[in-house]
Amino acid sequence: MDELHAALDALAGHDLHDLSDGALLERTAALVAVRNRLDAELTRTVRAADTRQAAEHDGLKTMQSWLRGHARLSTAEAGRIVRAGRALEHLPAVAAAFAAGTITAEQ
Repeated sequence: MDELHAALDALAGHDLHDLSDGALLERTAALVAVRNRLDAELTRTVRAADTRQAAEHDGLKTMQSWLRGHARLSTAEAGRIVRAGRALEHLPAVAAAFAAGTITAEQ
C-alpha cells in the first residue's frame, strides 16, 4: 500500500499546465482505467471481508455498516460495493474486465 500512496503522491506533484491537450486527455483515460482497477480491488477485498464476516472484528454486523462507519461511504455506495462483490463471484468474465480496468463498477 505504501507504493500506491507514493505513486499517487507523484501523480499529484505533476504540473498539469505543462501538458498538451492531448496529453491531458491521455492522462484522463489512464486515470479512469486505474480508478476502475482500484474499484475492482476494493470490491474484491470487501467481498473477502464480507464472506469472512470481518466487520464483526470491529463490533459491526455487516460490511455495509463497516463501510458506512469507517470509510464514511453513503448507504447507497456501501451497498453497491457489497452487492457488486457478491455478483462478481458469479460473473468471472465481468470480474476479469473490471480488474483489468476496462469496465467501471457501474457497468
